[in-house]
Parts: sequence; structure tokens; C-alpha cells
Amino acid sequence: MRRVSKSAYADVLLWGCNPGFIATEDGVLLIDTPQQPIDAVRWRDRITDQFGPIRHLVNTEPHPDHIRGNAYFPGVEVIGQEGMVARYEAAIPMMNAPELGEQMKQIDQDSVWLFNHPDYPPNPPTRTFADALTVQLGHHRIEILHTPGHTPPQTAIVLAEEGVVFTGDNVFHKCKTYVQECDPWELLATLDRIGRLDIETIVPGHGEPCGKAYLAEQARIVRAWVDAVERLVQRGLTEEEALAEPIDVDRFDPYPLGQRRWLPSFDIDAQVADVNRRNIRNLYQRIVARQQPSS
Repeated sequence: MRRVSKSAYADVLLWGCNPGFIATEDGVLLIDTPQQPIDAVRWRDRITDQFGPIRHLVNTEPHPDHIRGNAYFPGVEVIGQEGMVARYEAAIPMMNAPELGEQMKQIDQDSVWLFNHPDYPPNPPTRTFADALTVQLGHHRIEILHTPGHTPPQTAIVLAEEGVVFTGDNVFHKCKTYVQECDPWELLATLDRIGRLDIETIVPGHGEPCGKAYLAEQARIVRAWVDAVERLVQRGLTEEEALAEPIDVDRFDPYPLGQRRWLPSFDIDAQVADVNRRNIRNLYQRIVARQQPSS
């Protein structure tokens, strides 16, 4: 657990995303949850023991590594951008899939007894917002902003008085950038918007906390991904041909995969190749759609 300001904390070493929280004299606001059941339970108990009751939980996005731990915070108000509810519901079958339970038996045996436990049912957002929401907790004014990019309901949490923003996966700090669902032009606009916030410390979705200077590097990587795929589209390649075309991704997105844990037989090169394929497929479709004349 890393203290990033007087009242803000994050854990950057867990398997999955960087969950965080803001501690106040009137309780705690969580930002995302650990994806592994045992990590979520241990994190919950440590926070409540040290900092008091958990009042709110904000999910920054609908991908499982940010929401799978929600179940282990029963009774806590879950806040999400209005697009989060349907996305959470759609993710439940994947988060509860029997194959996931079998995988836990191999690489996370401590979590097996908690998986699909009847005391921990799905815990989707119950309080939603469209563009922004302010939560007053103790003496802290916490701003929750819709910041689309990495996903449509992407959300940032700002503690302006301490100069901190939790960006979720709009920022991957010195680890591989996933744009498998991203609207890259929205993301670039959001990165500009984050840069204009009166903050000093960014807690990214993955990687170590960083400063605003890294936003230029993140934007460069996103633009480079778009440029690389645009060149394939301009050559007239089909989507499948583009996926088969060799691209020197390491030249413009040189960072390793972030916090992940693998099966003993895991092939890291195959995983990187899969991320690249998903990135290319998404960007190809968006670039082609953008070039179509509007009706």
C-alpha cells in the first residue's frame, strides 16, 4: 500500500489494476477493487482496521480487473458513470465463469474458497452520474469526472486539495498500453483535460504513480498506435491482412506488460501478441468507420 498524499493511497503491486482509496475522518472512499478475492478481503480488512468504515466505492471502468473485487465489499455504496451498470451486468458471467475458478486452483489457491461464495454476490454500481459528481466526505471534497477514452464510461477521481488524480486506465505508466476498446481521439482529448487539472500526482490504472509530465509520453504512444494502423488502412489492407502484417510495436510502445500473474505454462510472447492483435483490430475498425462519409 503506497501513500501518495496526506489522505490518498494506492496499491501498485497487486495482480490487476491499481486500487486506491481516500481516507477521511468520516470514513473511506475506495477507487476500484483488487481483482483476486483474497486480495480484496485482506485489503478491505486492513483499510477498515486502520482508517475506519468504507463509505463509497467508485469504479473507474468496467473491465474485470477493476470491478471483480466489488463483491467483497458488501453493503458499500458503489458509484459509477451511468454506462457502468449495463457493462457490469454483462461482465458477471465472465467474472463467475467456472474456468476462472479452475485457474485459481492452479495459481491462487488462497482465493478458491471465496470464489462465487454466496455471501459475496455481484455488487454493481447503484449510484450513477452522467458527467460529474461531487462527494463530500469529512472535510474532503472529492470530484468524480466522466473521462471517456480507454472505455466509454471511464472515470477519474480528483482530490484537488492534495493535488491527486486517479485516472484508471487512461494512463498506463511505463507499462504496455491497452487500446483494445479505446476511442483514441477521445483518449487524447481526455489526456489534455487531465493535464489541465490542478494536480501534481497521477495514480494510473497500471504502473507506478507519476507526474503530469508523463501525459505527453502516454499521448505519444496512443498517437503512434493510431498512425501505425492508419498506414495499414491507407495501403488498402483488409482487417485480417492488417492483423497479419508485422508491426514494430516495440519501437513506439516499448514497455512491458503490467501487473499480471501467469499460469506455469504461460507464454508471455503470446500474451503480448494477443494484446497487439486486439489493439490493432479495435483501431482498424475505428479508423475505417471514421473515414466513412456521414449520411
